[in-house]
Amino acid sequence: MKPIDVLIIGAGPAGLATAIRLKQKFNKAKSTASVVVIEKAAKPGYHNLSGAVIETACLDELLPGWRAADPAFAAELMPVKRDEMYFLTAKAAFQIPELLVPGGMHHKNDSLISVSRLVDWLAKAARKEGVEIQSGFSAASLIWDKDAVKGVRLVDCGLDARRQPKPNFLKGEDVLAKVTVLADGPRGVLSREYVARVKGNINPQVYSIGIKQVFKVPVGHDFGTNRVLHTLGFPNRPDVFGGSFFYSMGTEYIAAGLILGLDWKYTDLNPQQEFELLKTHPLIARFLKDAVPVAAGARTIPEGGFYSIPKLWTEGALLVGDAAGLVNMEKIKGIHYAIFSGMAAADAIVDGSISATALGAYKDNLEARGVLKDMRHARNFRQVFQWGVFMGAPLSQIQSLIPVRLGLHQDHSQTLKGAALKRDIKPAIDRATFAALSGTTHREDEPSHLIINDTSVCQRCRQELSSPCAVFCPTEVYRWKEDGVNISASNCVHCGTCAIKCPFQNITWTPPEGGQGPRYKNM
Repeated sequence: MKPIDVLIIGAGPAGLATAIRLKQKFNKAKSTASVVVIEKAAKPGYHNLSGAVIETACLDELLPGWRAADPAFAAELMPVKRDEMYFLTAKAAFQIPELLVPGGMHHKNDSLISVSRLVDWLAKAARKEGVEIQSGFSAASLIWDKDAVKGVRLVDCGLDARRQPKPNFLKGEDVLAKVTVLADGPRGVLSREYVARVKGNINPQVYSIGIKQVFKVPVGHDFGTNRVLHTLGFPNRPDVFGGSFFYSMGTEYIAAGLILGLDWKYTDLNPQQEFELLKTHPLIARFLKDAVPVAAGARTIPEGGFYSIPKLWTEGALLVGDAAGLVNMEKIKGIHYAIFSGMAAADAIVDGSISATALGAYKDNLEARGVLKDMRHARNFRQVFQWGVFMGAPLSQIQSLIPVRLGLHQDHSQTLKGAALKRDIKPAIDRATFAALSGTTHREDEPSHLIINDTSVCQRCRQELSSPCAVFCPTEVYRWKEDGVNISASNCVHCGTCAIKCPFQNITWTPPEGGQGPRYKNM
């Protein structure tokens, strides 16, 4: 089979921006070079979840005149006119003066959008340029020739629960490419393989989990429109990094979420129930009065920052977007960096005449667009919160002046301390309902894509730490039974928390057959 010119893994903002930019340049040069995007979801957007506040300059560069070309979609982007931050105690809320909020966290004149809708729109723009998007295909591994990437191998399809071929078995195909762009999100299967081999990051990558729900609210609700609200404090303990967000989505919906750094030490912390606890706060309860949850989901966020960015390219491959760790926690943003990184990657590929050895220009292109400059400015932001919010918040104001690199611990190592949160929560929505609201679905008779490497380690974890996986998974995939851990893989929303947070690193997240997982439509 003739190799594809450029193969892109993942139809998110980064992958689609890469594809659009490539085809624009190829079309202008009257080149017939092929650009193919492989997406594991059944449809672009189904696996994409974010806040999402976006700086639209990236769209202006990628698709000039897009507002006039598609006024209906442009109308969906709601400009931020009201931007607030609060510190919450269990019963009270204190607004933080604007002067004390770091400049990067100001969101006025940014725009609010469902990232699922943004991805759906970008996919249509990509197809219009001539990009081939193949949805419902999972990639299992990279194909290497020494230290060069030559393409990907797809997942075998049609196996039963015992991993035996069914009548419709289809062996995973090898897809060869001159250049492979990895846009498979935070800790994606292929980007994880890439980073393990190529390395380059000084600090380990660390993550948060974001729990999100979308609520339909009654007409004239208190929250209003064109509004962004962030909080620190309750329900997070002072030593748990993160906070909450509330964004208006038109006149009928509110997006709400809670972010928690996965380096928490509590073996009984349940992020989905922490979100339910947040909803009981007097300020939040007022905003959500008579609101009805219509969608839910979870995802992990790479937040290690500048020192956790791996080597961005190797012969035959590049990393873009979240796969590269291009999220700026000082700004609480990553979407426009993802889109800019896609364009920067495309420019490096085309200017190098699709030469796998000429991809080094990618880093220069990121510098020219200010992506690495912003990441460098926030280089110690996440690190200062390792000492808790009361020390981290003031230090975050001057973190860019700290003359040395601050280190990070891997998230799972903190759980080994074995502390207990001891919450007594009666959630309005349990984890089974939360999973249902995500629309997630998997074939019941397929092999579990969640692998326990050594069951004896689970027994040790049960005795020493009370099986944290049975608590921290937001959709209750893991349950402890007398004979060990029972895995309900069909509940999985592909957030990857289990593989990151397992204290003994005893869980391996592998890709299921394509077309499965959550079906986010307005997240």
